[in-house]
This record gives sequence, C-alpha cells and structure tokens, in this order.
Amino acid sequence: SLVREAREAAGAGDVIVMFLGLPAEDESEGYDRTRIALPADQLALLEEVAAANPRVVVVLANGGVVTLGEVNEHAPAILESWLGGQAGAEGVLDVLFGDVEPSGRLSETIPLRLEDAPSYPSFPGELGVSRYAEGVFVGYRGYDQRRLEVAYPFGFGLGYTTFAINGVEVHAEGAGSASTLTVTADVTNTGSRGGATVVQVYVGDPDAAVARPERELKGFVRVELAPGATERVRLTLGSRALAYWHRVLGRWVVEGGEFVVGVGTSSRDIAAEVRVDVEGDDLRQPLTEMSTIGELMADPTIGAEIRAVVEQQPVQFQKQAPDIPAVTFVDF
Repeated sequence: SLVREAREAAGAGDVIVMFLGLPAEDESEGYDRTRIALPADQLALLEEVAAANPRVVVVLANGGVVTLGEVNEHAPAILESWLGGQAGAEGVLDVLFGDVEPSGRLSETIPLRLEDAPSYPSFPGELGVSRYAEGVFVGYRGYDQRRLEVAYPFGFGLGYTTFAINGVEVHAEGAGSASTLTVTADVTNTGSRGGATVVQVYVGDPDAAVARPERELKGFVRVELAPGATERVRLTLGSRALAYWHRVLGRWVVEGGEFVVGVGTSSRDIAAEVRVDVEGDDLRQPLTEMSTIGELMADPTIGAEIRAVVEQQPVQFQKQAPDIPAVTFVDF
C-alpha cells in the first residue's frame, strides 16, 4: 500500500525528491561493512517512483560511500549529503532551492563495486589481524594506478555553473629538501551564474626508484567567481610534495628527475599537465658488505680503486659487475 501511495504521489508531482540512505545496522565504528549497496527495498521503491515520474532527485544520507549504479539509472540528479547532523535538513533545502552553491568535492572514490577497492583482498583480515596490503596505493591512488573504472572519482563534484582551467604554468626552484614548485593557472566561470570550484594540483614521479602512485593530490584552492569572471590562482608546493620516505636512509628524500604536475577538478579530470625537472637529494646509501659493485664504483672515496680492479677483469665480467654484490669480492 505504501508503494502504491508513493507511485500515485510521484505521478501527480512535478519533481520528486527521494531521501535514501543507510540504516544504522549497515554502518558503525565497531565493525567493517561487508556490502556498500543501498538497501534493496529502497532501490525497488526508487524504480517504482521513477517509472511514474522520471524527474527524480535522490538525496543520500550515509556515513560511507554506497554504490550508485542503480540510482544513476533512475535519478537524473543526486545530492550526497552524508550525515549532515542537526542542521543537515536546512542545508539540503538551501542546495535544492539554489540558495547555496553545492561546491563540495568527494574526499574518497565511489567505486562501481566493493570488490574494486584496493583494500578488498586484505579485509576484514584473519585471526585478529588486518593487513594494510595496498601500501601507498590506498584510496584513489589504487583505483587510478589500476585504471579501474569508477562511479565517481576522488575530487569530483558538481555545482550550478561550469568552469574552465587554462594557462597552467609550473616553475621549480631550489634543490632536494629545499625545492619548491610554484603552480599558476587561470580559472574562468563559463556558466550563467556565480559559483565555486576547487582547483586541485596532483604530482607524479613516473621514473621513481620506488613504487609511487601515478598522481597524488598535493594542493588545492577553492575559487568563487561571478559569471564570466577569471582569476589567476597560485599554489606553492614544498619539497614534501615531491618526496618519498627512504627506508634505508631513514628520511624523506626528493629523487631528482622529471615530475608531472597535473591541474584539474578531480583525479580523473586533469585540465593540463606540465613536466618539470627537479634537482634531487644525494641518495647515496651507506656502503655495506651487500653493496653492489656498481654502488662501490659510484662512491667518491673508493670508487676509483674499485673501477681500476673491475677494468682488469674479463670483458664479460665488466658487463655483469655493477649488479654483483660486493660480498663476493671479500679479498678486496
């Protein structure tokens, strides 16, 4: 009877607003979720209502992401309000009536299915232990690295106007731990009403000696503009935006070489990429009995002596020597 009542109301209405979300038993801080779909009865009701009136706006109330494939099929507009708290309803009304620009951006990826999550193979764990096996490829970094299709990418968000990003420039200064990147770009409101967007700066190190994500968010700035207005934004990134933790040296290091700086509105919507050369730190590692011949030859103190010894060996040995552990030459 309730479904019939909903269909009748939908057929008589202009625009239908449906409030969907997760019940208390589907999310908690005390246990892991085993599914991320909306309850089946809510999805069935959405299908019935959309059949009676396709002009449906779905407002979500949930503490964590939910899959939205079936919602997208039946609702041309979705407002993600998360758990808005005491004033959440008033905030939703302000957005729906256009009194406030919905300028929020996703702080996590919404996947097509739970199995796509980078952590899926490792959770919930076993025998009281959970392994964070995804390493540095946590969240959007893992989705982007594996080129997985997603419902909505990290950083995504819509408003009541549109924006364009042009004129991206990146300038590098300093070296190693003193290096900085200055990123500038022109942001234009190309729509018919005022609004806000979030310009996001991503950095990648394609030739790193260690495993690193394709791109990582390293800076962002919110820009609010009138229709047709343009503003040149500027962000300065310190060396930590370029660095990784070196396990052997026990410190953050900047590896010299080419970095890729992308500017856009999500991890999947990059308006422009700029390649920039950065002078890195001295990454020579302490010599040990397990150092390779190549590492010994590169050492400024003993390198010349090691090279002289290697050059006295047969040609085939010289070709293989740089990768051979020095421990095999204890007589040195």
